[in-house]
Amino acid sequence: MKAVILAAGLGTRLRPITNEVPKCMVPVNGIRIIDKQIDNLLSNGVDEIYVVDGYKAEVLAEHLKANYPQVHIVSNPRYAETNNMYSLYLTSKYVKGEEFLLMNADVYFDSCIIKGIMDGEGSRIACDISQYLEESMKITVFGDIIKHISKKISEEEYYAVSIDVYRISAESSKVLFKEVEDTIIGRKDENSWTEVALDNIFHLTTFKPYIINYAKGRWFEIDNHDDLHKAEEIFKGDKLCKI
Repeated sequence: MKAVILAAGLGTRLRPITNEVPKCMVPVNGIRIIDKQIDNLLSNGVDEIYVVDGYKAEVLAEHLKANYPQVHIVSNPRYAETNNMYSLYLTSKYVKGEEFLLMNADVYFDSCIIKGIMDGEGSRIACDISQYLEESMKITVFGDIIKHISKKISEEEYYAVSIDVYRISAESSKVLFKEVEDTIIGRKDENSWTEVALDNIFHLTTFKPYIINYAKGRWFEIDNHDDLHKAEEIFKGDKLCKI
């Protein structure tokens, strides 16, 4: 299994920490978010990892080369004018048409979530049904099939919140990258979320929710200082598994 971590973002709401390091290197109780995600992958046997850098790329590259020389770095020098779909587009030659895990580098979560989403077959989205979060991507379902993903889904319509951890099957990978290429090359749209492409392919390929809870793993998306403080409370005493 391969994995892609999208880590090009600016992290402006976490300044002044992100004046010195990229958002993915912000520490939660001393453990950097990117280290936690890589540790989660390695401890579950996922060792072909591609990290797309952007903001403070040289800082992240130095950190990764010193600590995880097996990790592949893909650079997005246009991080300030593009969005994370463009970062995914840059990984096409490495994962297009192959099964892979995809995640945004601002989510701190337990390694058992990777184990859970890797169990079974097919494309899946790790989801939390316990809360409605305005800023998060939400999904709707028909039966056990995901129909839509968007931040704009209302509380009355939503089924669960995406935690931005995705398993993409080989079949779905082909369909997804075609949609990404059509969006970026054909429609000249370089500033959309990856979830826009996902939403556009749900009628062509099947995605199912992988439901998590505290028994199946904790998670927290870290966008600002309040989020960081909450994550540090949730994950107090956390340790890395593999590294």
